[in-house]
Formats: sequence, C-alpha cells, structure tokens
Amino acid sequence: MGQMQLLLVVLGVLLVGIAIAVGVTMFQANAVESTRNAIINDLGFFAQRARAYYNRPSTSGGGNRSFAGVTLGALSSMTENANGRYYLESATEDECVIVGVGKIVSGDDSIRVRIRVNERRNIIEIIN
Repeated sequence: MGQMQLLLVVLGVLLVGIAIAVGVTMFQANAVESTRNAIINDLGFFAQRARAYYNRPSTSGGGNRSFAGVTLGALSSMTENANGRYYLESATEDECVIVGVGKIVSGDDSIRVRIRVNERRNIIEIIN
C-alpha cells in the first residue's frame, strides 16, 4: 500500500510540473504576441504622421509630395516607449521605412517589425 501512495505522489508532482511548464510557455507566447501588436500599432501612428508629412507643402514644414527629408523627430518626439524603440531605416521620394524593435526578447533576438509607407498604403513586415 505504501508503494502505491508513493507512486501517486510522484505522478501528481510530475503532472503539476508539466502544467507549470505549459503555463509559462503560454504566458511567454502571449507576451510576445501582445508586444508585436503594440509595436504594429505604434508603427501605424508613425505611418500616419509620415503620410501627413508627405502631403504637407514644404512651406508648412512638409515634404511637398516626397518622403526624402523626413526624420523620426519630424514625425514625433517619441522614439522609444514601453513597447520598444523606433528608428527610420530609409526615406526616399516615394517611400519611407520605419522599424520598431521590441523590448521583449523572443528566442535569441528582439521582436522586430518594419513598416513601408508610400503615398497609398502601408506594408507591414514581421522580421522576428
């Protein structure tokens, strides 16, 4: 009778350990997905401001139908927040590319999302 109880205790501890491991994994995956969505939302804000810069005349501090002179500082004073940090990868006449790097590490690297903004649309790339 003692061996049966010991076996049940070992089995119970094993099941609780597996449940905790699964819970931690699910929590980590949810944190990564939540951060990725927040970065995409922030990049959408930058895209909106970049398009406004594109359409604004140069006499009013805009690009006069060009992204060429845009800087991240011209779009917003926020280059970093609780979600991540943001930087302007490139800016040409037709398109600007803004990258967000998350503060949560997924695997061996940080979460990275890129948005390409042109006159008509935004293209979002999930790098990591």
